[in-house]
Amino acid sequence: MDRVRLPGSDIKISALCLGVAEIGVRQTEIEAHRLLDYWVQSGGNGIDTARVYSDWIPGEKHRSERIVGDWLQAAGVREQIVLVTKAGHPLLENNWRVRLSPPELRQDLEGSLETLRTDYIDVWFLHRDDERLPVEEIIDSCDAFVRDGQVKALGAANWTADRIRKANDYASRAGKAGFVATQLFWNLGSRHFRGLESTQRSMDDDAEQLHEAGNLVAMPFSSQAGGFFSDWLEGDEVGRLKAEQSGYATKANFQTARLAGEIARRNGVPVGAVVLAFLRSHPFKVVPIVGCGTSVHLAASIEALDFALSDADRRNLRELTSHNNRWFNKYLWKGH
Repeated sequence: MDRVRLPGSDIKISALCLGVAEIGVRQTEIEAHRLLDYWVQSGGNGIDTARVYSDWIPGEKHRSERIVGDWLQAAGVREQIVLVTKAGHPLLENNWRVRLSPPELRQDLEGSLETLRTDYIDVWFLHRDDERLPVEEIIDSCDAFVRDGQVKALGAANWTADRIRKANDYASRAGKAGFVATQLFWNLGSRHFRGLESTQRSMDDDAEQLHEAGNLVAMPFSSQAGGFFSDWLEGDEVGRLKAEQSGYATKANFQTARLAGEIARRNGVPVGAVVLAFLRSHPFKVVPIVGCGTSVHLAASIEALDFALSDADRRNLRELTSHNNRWFNKYLWKGH
């Protein structure tokens, strides 16, 4: 699998990153370890977790990090892995107060290091932003962890382009570590999705311009649109009903699905390959995060890397997914 170098570092992450938000929930822990083994054997090295992942499942805190940490120790592959985790997310019981103070960030980092059984994090994302805090204060806190060697590179998840720009401008002026990667809600249907959680941020025009100009690597979450396009075009009756009831069920997205399906048929690939190729067709580095629960699904995502859009198909998809089509969103598609 190809590698993507993170700017200003020696980190080379695989062209896809495996998201493990509910690892050990969607399968047994033995099956989870086998899935991680399969990922490495297939050429992947990026694994994306977070301090808060699976905390919404009763019974154990930090389950995702703990299972990844157990596997890292058992498999003995820590040096082969680009380990990605995130800090600063609100505690689920504290009314969504973002936790970006220096003591809270240190608490999360030290907790992640212990749970993941490692002494450094390759890419450490701030999971949310608190726009009441000056970016200078946040960067100063994070830079200390980089200088201590506990963190190799920094990322911003669910930050606006303006705040990332200000943070990196300050880091550059002050000679401190800035953000080299982002995690935003982004996929073929995200521009016309309804129901994004209020503290999440999506890839918009300003963010695209920032990535292109600022040498940032985009690591989009929900990169496969929750299976919307595959469910609608290739799924059974249950899958199609799931698609119709999702937040992606807008007229613009059903139009996009038609075009994506036509591209897939013409090229003899699953529509999932078109969905991932759309992200990777942009003029900046993109490493989609894929949340596959089985080796079969993971193999399909890996195989999709072999497909690239033609220039004409890329332009047509971008036209349908642009904000110029936003007027479609107030209508559910009725004529499919």
